[in-house]
Amino acid sequence: MIPRRFRLLAVFLLSLLLMIFLSGCWDEHELHTLFIVTGVALDESDDPEKMDITVQIAKSQSKSSRSGDTEPQENYIILLKNKSGTMMEGLMEFNRDSSRTLMLNHNQVLLFGSSLAKQGIKDHIDLFMRDQDSRMEVLMIVVDGRGEEALAAKLSQDRISGMFISRVIRTMSSVSSYYQVRMLDFVSRLLEETTSPVVPIVTVTKKGKMEEIKITGMAVFKGDKMIDRLSNDETLGYIWAMGDVKHCNVVTSTEVGKAVFQIIKLDCKRDVKIRQDGGIGVKLSVNTTLSVGEISGFSETTSEELMPYLVKIAQEEIKRKIMNSFETARRLNADIYGFGTSVYRKYPKEWKSMKDSWDEIFRDIELNVQVKAHIPVTGQITQPLGIKEE
Repeated sequence: MIPRRFRLLAVFLLSLLLMIFLSGCWDEHELHTLFIVTGVALDESDDPEKMDITVQIAKSQSKSSRSGDTEPQENYIILLKNKSGTMMEGLMEFNRDSSRTLMLNHNQVLLFGSSLAKQGIKDHIDLFMRDQDSRMEVLMIVVDGRGEEALAAKLSQDRISGMFISRVIRTMSSVSSYYQVRMLDFVSRLLEETTSPVVPIVTVTKKGKMEEIKITGMAVFKGDKMIDRLSNDETLGYIWAMGDVKHCNVVTSTEVGKAVFQIIKLDCKRDVKIRQDGGIGVKLSVNTTLSVGEISGFSETTSEELMPYLVKIAQEEIKRKIMNSFETARRLNADIYGFGTSVYRKYPKEWKSMKDSWDEIFRDIELNVQVKAHIPVTGQITQPLGIKEE
């Protein structure tokens, strides 16, 4: 007769083997049962009670293409479209009519057509905030026109436009993190109540038989509705005012010559104060290190005069763009900088009486911009040919 302890050991080993070979994740899916989503576009519909939903699917056998690829775009993506009242209804309809389940975990971008963005987008992103398969880190983009056009665009750089847009935005985030607006960032700024979110805006243009997608500025929101946009120049002024900028060009042009500088590093400190009349004053102290990228002209400027002059015109250009951007924000009555949040943090008691009238207070802000630029002497040639020598 087998001893009791050996029987117990045999039962334990059998149970262990069953656990190893029969266990699995409750929500695990086989790849052939899934559609991997790389982009979602929401657009205004001809039915006012609904919206047009476009989903870009990356084919599982596809690889990110290079410019030398000649295979048609259809070999890389599938576009699914429907018309629904909510995103949840749209996803349910996609899953019902397909043999595969949509997988949002790898979605790269959430695109909004400009018409829908002007109507308001808060209700449309509700599902993405609640669904466990969605990511709050997904990038938000406004498309000048219809979002579906960006997902269907035939690009020479990449056949999967959702991934291309994501790469462009993440590359721009190396210049400034404010180019990269995740859904989490957008919602956080909405919760601040007085801060107006900004979102990159892209434009799709024809180029022969292909299309191009380019960043053309920032969409400005008041609450959850797009009210206007910043141009690319105004966007530069905005990111310079927010600080933490690297690898960005400053282009200057004067009567005596032209110069292009590269920002090695730019920081901006802000100080808010309550004025004696009850209004708000904001001081922005910009400190930047530049390198000289290109200069032309300045033939009447001596070598000793050149460097101080270059510093001067760089400082003036940075200040000019910051002030232009602020005047646009003031005209739109949109606190894209979060000045209201800065006042709240410094003056929490006084903020209670200011919060409800912040729109009026923001229009009356006195902005003082001080720029200090430094161009280190590295031994490189910094004067154009033909400049006067002392």
